[in-house]
Amino acid sequence: MSAPQDLREVVAGLCKCAPDSIQADFSLDVPALRGSLKKAVLIASIRRYLGTDCMAAATAKTFAELEAVVSGKAPPAPTPAAGPAEEPAASSCGIDMEPLSALPETADYAGHQFYKENFSSEEIAYCAKQSEPRQHFAARWCAKEALRKCEPAFLRTPGSRLELVQRGSGAVFFRAEGRELPHAVSLTHTEEAAAAMVLLPVRTSLVSWAALAAALVALLLAGASFLLR
Repeated sequence: MSAPQDLREVVAGLCKCAPDSIQADFSLDVPALRGSLKKAVLIASIRRYLGTDCMAAATAKTFAELEAVVSGKAPPAPTPAAGPAEEPAASSCGIDMEPLSALPETADYAGHQFYKENFSSEEIAYCAKQSEPRQHFAARWCAKEALRKCEPAFLRTPGSRLELVQRGSGAVFFRAEGRELPHAVSLTHTEEAAAAMVLLPVRTSLVSWAALAAALVALLLAGASFLLR
């Protein structure tokens, strides 16, 4: 299959439909483009094939809106009302779950735009040598999304700079900009889906990490079939 030549072909390729079916009112709220992971794949595809860096593509609801933000013709965002800015509230826990099928297939993870943007070179090297690389990539993606839900301060930190490092014991921890984070991390995956839970230790918390990890496993087993419908 030849590389997409324009935005319509990029969207059609991700949605697995004919380019001429992508009209101005085409809704981007479809399974192939729904969720943070698939939005990241869209953004990476636009950068890879069209050479345009457009994070705002994730906010588009229709193809017409997507064309506008990618071309730079979208109207400016409304100026917020005067008053103190409100930061998203932090949580002591974050969780995320994704089907493996949402990740792009490739024979060259180190050269693929999506993986280069969302994983460190060490993570790519580790996952690529596993027998089922996408299981490990998906689990790490989920962990990074769970961290962002737990700590909104990381919402704008590129995934390639949020690195999941494995200790000799097999346990994993986050490293951001060379700094080890205090968050506890639990990963799990099946042949169809992956999930992760991130916990920021709080002295007054009455919830044990063991209980949260057990809940994560239960969520993965119960939700995998729903994600893949």
